[in-house]
Amino acid sequence: MAFMLPVHISNSVDQIKVIGARVTVVNLRNNVILVDTGFKGSLGLIKSGLTRLGLSLEQVSTIVLTHYHPDHFGSLEKVVAATSASVAVHESEVGIIEGSEKTPSPFANPLLRSVTAPFIRFTAGGPVRVKHQLRDDSYIPGSEDVRIIHTPGHTAGSISLLIESEKVLIVGDALQNRFNRISGPSKLVTRNYATALRSLRKLLDFDFEVICFSHFRPIYGDAHSVLKAWLDTQET
Repeated sequence: MAFMLPVHISNSVDQIKVIGARVTVVNLRNNVILVDTGFKGSLGLIKSGLTRLGLSLEQVSTIVLTHYHPDHFGSLEKVVAATSASVAVHESEVGIIEGSEKTPSPFANPLLRSVTAPFIRFTAGGPVRVKHQLRDDSYIPGSEDVRIIHTPGHTAGSISLLIESEKVLIVGDALQNRFNRISGPSKLVTRNYATALRSLRKLLDFDFEVICFSHFRPIYGDAHSVLKAWLDTQET
């Protein structure tokens, strides 16, 4: 079925639609990296998507999380078990992924955080060992092409990834592209929107032509100009 087909981004980048999000597949010289894993129950969709790309779960070497929200790491435990891949996450969210810290609710409103706490505990992924603690302006271990850009605001440890050779920027939930209109992260589930905007301005220092989102269609070709034009309309 057409909706199950991976979304082709560039020579080495594709996206798989899973439960609640998109998983980005980066395949550079047979070094297969998954960015995020979707809600719990997404393993089968990831496996099917990889098969359509001519890949297998066993080929996945690294799983990178853009941030800790359940729609991004809910299936992490199952995917790690199926792949034996190492896990990489920003250093500030390691405790959440490993289970030594309680998974915070993604909601910014205190009342919503309280009401949804039981649901968050149910949807959060099980604890997984983190092998790589990521820092700003570094690279994914084993790759000199996938650059880490710390973009806090949506969460404290939110990251974006730049595939430098292909000028593809993966932003997680740091940006939205609703109805072909770019905007900042959802304020409903963003801890500090002002910090998020400052992070987005930082992205303009890099060279990219494509933006990949976790929940929306990519922007191709003139993505840097599109982001700059929108940021120019925002208050600092």
